[in-house]
Amino acid sequence: MKRYFWVAIIFIGILAAAPALSGHAWAQQLDLEVENPAEAHAAGKTAVSVGLGAAVSPDYEGSSDYEAVPIPFVSVKFSNDMSIEWIANLARADLIPSRTWMGGPILQYIQKRDDVDNNKVDKLDTVDASLMAGGFFGVRFDQFSLSLEAMQDIADGNDGSIVRLRGGYHMPISKEWNASINAFTTWADDDYMDAYFGINQHNANKSGLKTYDADAGFKDVGITLPVTYSPWEHWSILGAVAYKRMLGDAADSPVVDDEGDANQFIGGMVLIYRF
Repeated sequence: MKRYFWVAIIFIGILAAAPALSGHAWAQQLDLEVENPAEAHAAGKTAVSVGLGAAVSPDYEGSSDYEAVPIPFVSVKFSNDMSIEWIANLARADLIPSRTWMGGPILQYIQKRDDVDNNKVDKLDTVDASLMAGGFFGVRFDQFSLSLEAMQDIADGNDGSIVRLRGGYHMPISKEWNASINAFTTWADDDYMDAYFGINQHNANKSGLKTYDADAGFKDVGITLPVTYSPWEHWSILGAVAYKRMLGDAADSPVVDDEGDANQFIGGMVLIYRF
């Protein structure tokens, strides 16, 4: 009972810090698989982990400028293979009690695009913060996983929808070391693409960038390499690097092609305590 009291205290502390952190950038699309999903089941008990870390990430999607960002981490893996995870800007709950199948609700927070380092992009109208809400469904087999996510903005930020396909392979190295390789690609609708990559005449006049119409399509493909080092009973260190390549109308937008970079990188580290 005592340990769950401290879980609650730490979790409440992270939630309390969230409003302050939300004024900063968030590391996006870091697929952080910390441990083999079968471990909690094999132990016959619920595994709770909390942590906090930092990463270096582009200051807007498609930017060539980077900044430090916070990474909150909360993971609850139940003995029946259900789980709740909040990592960086993504939270999801796997509500299927199965080692093979997974699915449930998912939320992704996207910070507002405002006050960025690039002078021309900074002159564009602010894109308000978005909360993408939806669901995911997937399958695990051996060390592989495959899932599909669909989300719609419910905060009137980008007003768009995205569909993301993820695939992963978990690679246990030793008792202390675990690694994964995770890949993803994202399709976005017209509203999402227009919000972040389109430039109308009004914004062209303000920024000096040329007008641009961004249509629906695949906007990115990426890969993430997380590695976990667990030399102690309760403490772990998670390090991850990620690469994302902008595609299609997103890559061709002046926001990316002229003022940013289609090659996006993220690197970060999280200190985790497992109860």
